[in-house]
Amino acid sequence: MKNYKELFEKEFDTSQKIDETFAKICNEQGFKQGIEYLKSIDCKWLNYDGYTILYTINELTKVSTADEEKRKLLKRVSNQEDVIETKIEKNDKFKIPQIVISKKDYEIRVMQLSKLLPSTMELLPDLENDERAGTCFSKAYHIALNLGIPNDIVTGFCYGYTDKSKFLHSWIETKLKSEEVVIDGTLNAIFNKEGYYRLRHIEPITRISNQTLESDIKKYLKYFKTISPEVYYVFRDEIIKDFEKNSDIFER
Repeated sequence: MKNYKELFEKEFDTSQKIDETFAKICNEQGFKQGIEYLKSIDCKWLNYDGYTILYTINELTKVSTADEEKRKLLKRVSNQEDVIETKIEKNDKFKIPQIVISKKDYEIRVMQLSKLLPSTMELLPDLENDERAGTCFSKAYHIALNLGIPNDIVTGFCYGYTDKSKFLHSWIETKLKSEEVVIDGTLNAIFNKEGYYRLRHIEPITRISNQTLESDIKKYLKYFKTISPEVYYVFRDEIIKDFEKNSDIFER
């Protein structure tokens, strides 16, 4: 098992630095110079438009974003070459607004988690503001245990601007009215699964059902307050296998 710093901190820090450096160069020196920087570190692809869409969704699901700013953000996305249409409309199934970004080869549909399930604001009071950033592991844990329907915590990699900007991330996958959806607590968002996977270049690693999580907590995890959610998500099978070897300890 890799140590925590190597797996959970080093790659994040490196990826964050690449994205921040690219953005800084673009802002101060221009896009061309930003591209030269990415070439210098051997990046194979740049997903600038996708990152802009993700930023837009993040801003649209915050309570502090004014309506005029929302319109400007959507207008910026609509100007992308492969975007056919952007709009905010009522979702007929759930009777709440949804963001729709129609691209040439797929569609991104997003509802606010806090609007569909207002009770989540009691559980996750930072859901509609900036403090939610960087809390994906704990958000997935609490949503999984309190959603009230079968769901999975999925952990894997998503990407920032480039193939070198790789981040470990956790989210929820479930079905709502027969549709496969992704719930991302750090975005206060419920995505159609295809839209989420294609937008973020998702690479799943592990999947843990809410039933498995509940069972593990009851049997073992309640005794180990120091195991962080991300370590459990990635190494769950190894951890539980070791616990089962010493099950007599937990039966006392």
